[in-house]
Amino acid sequence: MSVERLLALAVFICSGLLLLRLAPGAIRSWRVYAGTGRRRQEDAAGRAPIEPVDIRDRAALLAPLGYQRLGETRLVLPTGERFGWIVAAADAESYAILVDAPATGGLTGIYSAWLDGTWLATMHPRGEPFDRQGLQVRIVSTTVADAVTLHRTGLERLKQVHGAPRPIRTMADMLALDADYRTRFGGSRLRPLILRIVVPTLVVALITVLSLALLVTAQ
Repeated sequence: MSVERLLALAVFICSGLLLLRLAPGAIRSWRVYAGTGRRRQEDAAGRAPIEPVDIRDRAALLAPLGYQRLGETRLVLPTGERFGWIVAAADAESYAILVDAPATGGLTGIYSAWLDGTWLATMHPRGEPFDRQGLQVRIVSTTVADAVTLHRTGLERLKQVHGAPRPIRTMADMLALDADYRTRFGGSRLRPLILRIVVPTLVVALITVLSLALLVTAQ
């Protein structure tokens, strides 16, 4: 066997094994991303599981800051069913979604929206910052209280321009806002993350194909 074929075989085997490792995750991520704009959260009252300890702990931290339990939501993804626990501010100017993620830690998202389509979101403790016309997303990695403080600072600033935000007093209010968010922005916030997952997989797939072609044609 020639040196060219040996190299092509080695590259094909290595890239093929790497592709087998990367492809399932990339496919799952793409399926989740592709349907983001069409999916809607549903009221999960009576169907949600008992709150995990992490959810209860975060809700307890938010309570003194003016956030009280509103309900639970359910979202069906290609990867399975996901639940969120919703708390709303006493002044009805914002709500927070508490999500349990045992593998990576919990996630809290605080949201406010205006009738003109402007949205403000503050994520804790991680996420992708985002700033474009109509949507501002900030990330706070320290504490939930710090996230609330930053969100309220941004809220007061935006109120001077856009007026009072849309009120959130019931689950129906929250679900209507969620539908508006998904319609307006779809998976735009997920795009950078998805590209970081999918693009390397596509590159490895291309290398696998090229090495196979070289293996077949090499003398």
